[in-house]
Amino acid sequence: MLKSTNVAGARPAVYPDEAGKVLVSDGTFEIAAAQNVDEAVVALCSLPAGCIPLDFTLIVDDLDSGTPAIVLNGGGISAAGDSVDRVMISASTVAQGGGVARSTLFPMVAPVETETLFGIHITTAPGTAQAGTIRGILTYRAEEYGG
Repeated sequence: MLKSTNVAGARPAVYPDEAGKVLVSDGTFEIAAAQNVDEAVVALCSLPAGCIPLDFTLIVDDLDSGTPAIVLNGGGISAAGDSVDRVMISASTVAQGGGVARSTLFPMVAPVETETLFGIHITTAPGTAQAGTIRGILTYRAEEYGG
């Protein structure tokens, strides 16, 4: 699994210290064309244990030149690190031309029990892979506030 600086240990997850406080985990990854392949998983953000996600936004460069084909899911990454199993952005084609994708699905009702990484899973390979920037912005709050 590829990891942004945010989740690679340079910036530890921030735990809320009061109910209702909204926090942000913001991570960026520069993906090389050789890494931009089918089934690639990129971790961008961390959701601390005992917290609930509010929103997940992707800001992506054009990662697919030629005949665009790339499709990705965004959300909570599986414990094995091989897929997004808590899908918040489903079957997005945003990386075909670049742009912004926001959460449309909210599969989590209960807070996570362990720290969970958020990012993307490329489910359909690009037609012609190219390098670019992938940014994830996750907002979350403590479970004590309506969890």
